Amino acid sequence: MALKATIYKADLNIADMDQHQYGDYQLTLALHPSETLERLMVRIVA
Repeated sequence: MALKATIYKADLNIADMDQHQYGDYQLTLALHPSETLERLMVRIVA
């Protein structure tokens, strides 16, 4: 039987204070068993 993905939930807050632009995002991400946490973080930043 194959391993299942691990689900992570994240709250992302982005602010550009010079232009007074703010954003709040709720993300649900799936981490495949062969994927590292570092790669998951890169996916969030990208």
